[in-house]
Amino acid sequence: MNKLLKIVSILIATVTLSCTKATHVVGTPVIPPSKIQGKVNTTEQRIKPYVIMISIDGFRSDYLEKYTPPTLTEWAKTGVKSKGIIPSFPSLTFPNHISLVTGRRPGSHGIVGNFFYDEKLKKTYGMTDTSSVNNGSWYHAEPLWITAEKSGMLAATYFWVGSEAKIEETTSTYIMPYKDGVPNGERVDKVIDWLKLPVEKRPHFIGLYFSDVDSMGHKYGPDAAETKASILEIDGHLARLKAFVDKQKEDIEIVVVSDHGMKKVERRVDLTAVESLKGFTNSGSGALMYFYTDDDSLIEPAYKELETMAATDGGFKVYRANELPAEWGMNDVDRRGDLVVLGAPGVYMGYSHRFELEASKEVRDAVLRANPFTHGWDASKDEELHGLFIANGRQFKKGMTIDRFDNIHVYPMVLKLLELQTTQPYEGELRVLAPILVDNCRVRAVGCR
Repeated sequence: MNKLLKIVSILIATVTLSCTKATHVVGTPVIPPSKIQGKVNTTEQRIKPYVIMISIDGFRSDYLEKYTPPTLTEWAKTGVKSKGIIPSFPSLTFPNHISLVTGRRPGSHGIVGNFFYDEKLKKTYGMTDTSSVNNGSWYHAEPLWITAEKSGMLAATYFWVGSEAKIEETTSTYIMPYKDGVPNGERVDKVIDWLKLPVEKRPHFIGLYFSDVDSMGHKYGPDAAETKASILEIDGHLARLKAFVDKQKEDIEIVVVSDHGMKKVERRVDLTAVESLKGFTNSGSGALMYFYTDDDSLIEPAYKELETMAATDGGFKVYRANELPAEWGMNDVDRRGDLVVLGAPGVYMGYSHRFELEASKEVRDAVLRANPFTHGWDASKDEELHGLFIANGRQFKKGMTIDRFDNIHVYPMVLKLLELQTTQPYEGELRVLAPILVDNCRVRAVGCR
């Protein structure tokens, strides 16, 4: 009995981590201080604008009006806000943080889930596993901080997903390795410290990440006092950043985003009893699951059994890999799974065999109990899964509200702000957010503000 209780505890912790905040394992700085001291912005880059890109994980699009956090509300009022930002599929933390900084959908940039398997590499990527998260070979696209650094512009990242990985043999100059529990105020203080550096050492792109709103949303829900408190706590620290930025002569642009919204789990479906899935590797539980196998003969029997169950249950849909909706852009044949099971909105999928343990009732219940609120479903038509977008600074128009848009379009806008170019392909289009920019306004021009 004690052994079973231990297993159940491990399961609850594992499933909770798979769907809540972007949890990395504590690491060490990728670039030692001695190397940082030798890096400087090139003369050309020193006169470019600065961009602080702030991610508030799990900040749903309606939270701004619901809780009226003063700093964010002021940035929105005096700058640009959208009715919502639409996550790429799947609407999970790791895939969408990479989409925001690469302009590519998960099926293109490679991070197709918080947890997934690569059938070619025979390896698993997991957001709680430092060896995969910090391994640049998993990432098929170049994040903004890499583009900046390759162009001679210093960049800094504070806990942004993937920021500790060396991609194309490059990292940002300043990196804060993830450490759970670092106070939000300390994160803001570091950003201010970076902005106080001499011009040759000052990063022009800064990525900053907060997790608390997502954590409270998962546990208590969008309408809870705890969720409101987490929003106001972060907003209070951002007030200090705003006060600092407002006093500066430099062109400092603020871009606030979130990776997804939050939705109540209405019911749960357990696939453990589907016998034909036992020969598959599974990526996890939640709004969707990927199933992988080296034996192609197993695919069709499993598909038919799942399809029959889906027709009766009505709570999910099963797809063969080559039949996934084109709009998802799930083109990574090695990582998207041979079968994809997607819950209907509000339906949480569970499958206890992923743990290679006996599927006792206690184990199944532990898997299915986790997270009364979550995300991951197709967000294209579900506003509860949409996130936040605010932009404020000299190069943004004032008092403007725009319609909802796909998050891949943030990337080309930030490239424009930083006056950077890249040779890598991306799916985002500058034309989508170009209307929010002040025409021909550059930091060196007079009267931009």
